[in-house]
Amino acid sequence: MVQDWSVTRAEAMPTPTFFNLPREKRERFLDAALDEFALHDYRSASLGRIVATVGIAKGSVYQYFAGKQELYLYLVTLAAETKFSFIDASLPGDVADFFERFRLSVYHGARFDFSRPRLGSLLYNATYEPSGAATLEVAAQLRAASLQYLRTLVEAGIRNAELRDDLDVDYVVFALYQLTVSLRDFLGERFGFSFKDAVREGSGSPIDDAALHAVLDQMADLLRQGLAGPEPGRDVT
Repeated sequence: MVQDWSVTRAEAMPTPTFFNLPREKRERFLDAALDEFALHDYRSASLGRIVATVGIAKGSVYQYFAGKQELYLYLVTLAAETKFSFIDASLPGDVADFFERFRLSVYHGARFDFSRPRLGSLLYNATYEPSGAATLEVAAQLRAASLQYLRTLVEAGIRNAELRDDLDVDYVVFALYQLTVSLRDFLGERFGFSFKDAVREGSGSPIDDAALHAVLDQMADLLRQGLAGPEPGRDVT
């Protein structure tokens, strides 16, 4: 199930000059730009810091992209496409159960964020971007893509009788989305992991797979079983 993500390509594409650069120079520029937008929101991100890191004149940026906004859109598009493709490629094709498929989707999403903290942090910043209309539109597109992905899972779960057919699909999708977004904050607090520190230090996640699976198993069990304890007098053995 390949998730669709796109912004207007004409807005996000670099100039031909950028593609004509030597590969090593393109990668150095993109690395510096990713660091900048991963560590700062759009408003406070600085083209000056990017060019200082790369060692080029500020005017060079405008030979590569129409401006800061176009560079930002390109990076967010790159990050979103890479993440959705990673999740889709990582999911086993034979997992039909809603709860397990949802758990694995969240697991691979978290694994992507932890292993590629610059891209994960950029997408997190973009989702909560407080700046003007163009960046708010990107945030809305990211949210819409995630909601559609979850809706597809929920609707399949209802069709397969894994979920109740009287559920308010809109509410369930909204609740699952909030849960997955907030999970990043919980994992950071539980394991003492900071995405910004990981970007600055070039490090990965200290969270091993067993610990991550343990948290996500609890999440899946909570969804499957609910919060209520056994009824009085009910034998749960």
